[in-house]
Amino acid sequence: MTEALTQTNRSITNLQGRGSILVDGATGFLGSHLVASLLSNGADVRCLVHSGAKKEDIDVLEKLGAKISQGNLSDDSSQVNDAFRNVKVAVHLIGSIAPRKGLSHEDLHVGMTRSFIAKAKAAGVESIVMVTALGTREDAPSSYHSTKYLAEKCLRESGISSVILRPSLLVGRQIGRRDSKLVQRLLTVIATKKAIPLVNGGINKLQPLFIGDMAEAAVACIDKLTDAQYRDSFSKQEPIELGGDEVLPMHDFVGKLMSIVHTQKSIIKLPYPVAMAIASVAEVLQDVPVLSKDQVKLSMRDNVCSANKIEELLGRKPTSLNAALAAYSSSAKGG
Repeated sequence: MTEALTQTNRSITNLQGRGSILVDGATGFLGSHLVASLLSNGADVRCLVHSGAKKEDIDVLEKLGAKISQGNLSDDSSQVNDAFRNVKVAVHLIGSIAPRKGLSHEDLHVGMTRSFIAKAKAAGVESIVMVTALGTREDAPSSYHSTKYLAEKCLRESGISSVILRPSLLVGRQIGRRDSKLVQRLLTVIATKKAIPLVNGGINKLQPLFIGDMAEAAVACIDKLTDAQYRDSFSKQEPIELGGDEVLPMHDFVGKLMSIVHTQKSIIKLPYPVAMAIASVAEVLQDVPVLSKDQVKLSMRDNVCSANKIEELLGRKPTSLNAALAAYSSSAKGG
């Protein structure tokens, strides 16, 4: 593993004495990395984890030194409400490209955000950091991005000091057992299939961002929001787009993954109508669809920053994509 991947955080931001930081969705891929980064910078970190969270994921957070509150944002329980009390900055991470059956993007993104804001306001939380996704906009063709936009709108209209971060695809892993769902699915397909099907041949462009850089960028935002000198001006800016050092088509990204696990297989084009038909069936039959209609729609569009702010937040260039992908070098080889 490269040096970049063994370091939790390259820059040191002293958050000691800045007040408690609450992170929801803390057992997730980004959540666990952000908690680790915050703790390494001296923050007092609380984690709100949902009632169905797995013990292995909670154990990771506890071993890092975080304080755990368990419950759902929709609950009016004392444990959930108490998690927000005396919090300086609350970080909202809950979201999914393919929600479990019975949950909609509207429920997950808009409903959860409204509950999060209501609890933060009731507890007197000073600032909120919310992570959505690159490509979020009002007229987005996917419900994933359009509901993310509605969630952002709820936060902008809340009156609470806030910062919204819109990252591209997050890659790499430093801690825990969680990972990018897309990358894990691609690695599974690479390992188990004779050829790799990509929607429209994978010509859509990406700007993957190393998970460690994303966590560090969020910490930099929290640093500003917990400093009275910068909070008001910093929180008035537009949503911040974040991407990595390289823009490349999906099929080239998959090629890099295959190289990392020492496998070479053909990439085949999955036409849009066929992909939508497969996704429609998967959404009916699978609890968490391996391919959703929204994922198909996203695969037809580029996901590249128009104004990448990652260097501005990090104070350096982002980790190279090759270094970020080195985390997967120990993955199972394809057969």
